[in-house]
Amino acid sequence: MKASLADTQQAFCSAVRDAREDAALSGRLSTPPNIVSGRLSLYRRNVQSAWLAALKNAYPVLLALTGERYFTGLAQGYAKDHPSESGDLNQYGAHLPEFIERWEQNALYGYFGDVARLEWAVHNAWYAADPRVTSTQQWQETGSERLLNSRLTTHPACSAMRSRHSIGDIWRAHQPGGDAPRDIDAAACVLVVRPHWRPVVVDQTLAAHDAFLALQHGRTLNEAIDVGLEANSAFDIAAQLQVWISIAAVTGMVGA
Repeated sequence: MKASLADTQQAFCSAVRDAREDAALSGRLSTPPNIVSGRLSLYRRNVQSAWLAALKNAYPVLLALTGERYFTGLAQGYAKDHPSESGDLNQYGAHLPEFIERWEQNALYGYFGDVARLEWAVHNAWYAADPRVTSTQQWQETGSERLLNSRLTTHPACSAMRSRHSIGDIWRAHQPGGDAPRDIDAAACVLVVRPHWRPVVVDQTLAAHDAFLALQHGRTLNEAIDVGLEANSAFDIAAQLQVWISIAAVTGMVGA
């Protein structure tokens, strides 16, 4: 019985991921197996080179931490489990943080997964939409009661992360002029922001981290304050809100 187009396409995709699947595809085609294998080999190298380049672009810090040989092996393993599902290679690599946590068994490198999560957040921040940002004067003209009872909008590029490792220091150490982190095993909360056109990573307290997540999930500023105070009874929301506004993490009020 003649193979269906869908089955042939699936066999082709499997062969692109793994050379051991060449024979299965050859059995569905009238082309001699040696020709199929030769052409697939060329195509496979091109596709996997593009996937590797996409991962290097999204994870430059992880590449620097692991080295070229390790990262290439990681990328090959990842490609077998998570082949690209989009024509946009900027979307390739979303599952790498979870994959490297399974891939790397040495506890000394347990921070790789969270570093990768941070890098993916930074990668996505480059492509996030530009929102309308409330001006300083507009903020000043907003009454405190209205502000406290409002839900605030956060910048689409923002991602708040908490880790057992100093992932912000590790990331900044690999930026131009960066210094080596003093203790990679120090717990940290970080916020990915894009105040202008370039994403950056800033540190936050646990109270600020919890409060910002509350805002992102649609809580009012009053409710976010309560969340922050649960983490730290001395949480200064006025000072923190000024910081968020200055770095465009908070961009306005819902419905304003």
